[in-house]
Amino acid sequence: MASRPKALGNELSLVRLIGRLAARVPARDVVVGIGDDAAVLRLAGFQAQARLILSTDMMIEGSHFLRNLHPPRAVGYKALARALSDLAAMGAKPVACLLSLALPKDLDRRWLLEFLRGFTRASARWNVPLVGGDLGGAEQVMCDVVVVGQASPRHLLTRAGARPGDWIVVSGSLGGAALGLESRRGPAWKRHLYPEPRLQLGIALRPRLGARAAIDISDGLLIDLHRLCLASGVSAELSQHPPRFAGANLKQVLSGGEDYELLFAVPPNRRVPAQLCGVPLTVIGRFERGRPGRIRLLGRELEPAGWDHFGSVLATSTDAELGGFATGRSEVGQ
Repeated sequence: MASRPKALGNELSLVRLIGRLAARVPARDVVVGIGDDAAVLRLAGFQAQARLILSTDMMIEGSHFLRNLHPPRAVGYKALARALSDLAAMGAKPVACLLSLALPKDLDRRWLLEFLRGFTRASARWNVPLVGGDLGGAEQVMCDVVVVGQASPRHLLTRAGARPGDWIVVSGSLGGAALGLESRRGPAWKRHLYPEPRLQLGIALRPRLGARAAIDISDGLLIDLHRLCLASGVSAELSQHPPRFAGANLKQVLSGGEDYELLFAVPPNRRVPAQLCGVPLTVIGRFERGRPGRIRLLGRELEPAGWDHFGSVLATSTDAELGGFATGRSEVGQ
């Protein structure tokens, strides 16, 4: 017999619950945290001449997760991990985060507790203290995560620095998250539920490899590569298949999304090592002159397929199209 749902409680009790869990993560540079009108951070904790990096990421029930499919602890963990991936792409070190939640009144309090346990697990793992947020009511679970980071000018990257001739490099392997969502088992399912933001790698890209531009692969390799190309005013020539997660098909590799690996540009005179910060690196092609945003794989042009919230999954690269490949100037980024 299923146990009865446990009531959420009032707003003050939820704030206190979140505050107790957040307090388990060291917060050395937090002067004022959860419970006041705003958080206060100690600027002395920032590096000299560091740039403040801000990003926000949403997780919405029915779009990013299903309550009857995704474990709440994984949803909480992933909510922070995917936001941190944006900082990784900028070469930034996380400093703090904020979490805003909109919750149905009939939500089981135990679901929320497990969500918060997952969130604080990620918070502790990457040493990112939760310093505030907001609460509201809604028909479905929605959360918004704001991450605060810092980056020195010598580490900072954007999407707008790639040049013709630069190597196109990708970290890790692709297609695992999409395979996991489809199969719901094994290492791929774990990859879907618990992504790993490449924070150390992101910080190392510019000083170690001279990287000039970067983006995290959240919506799919093709669409995110297209975005980087547009920002940099270049096209992309892929000379080999991207590294494939074991069991993933080519469509999952190219447009599955949610891998949260890094895609970046490295000058042609720099040697790309087999791995950096313990993460495998693969050169998959070069950036070229040509129509900005154009992508060719082994000489054949592909549409930038991937996830689009307002157009669902772009189906322009069909299975038939992909079947032919089954075998075969600011201070930033200069």
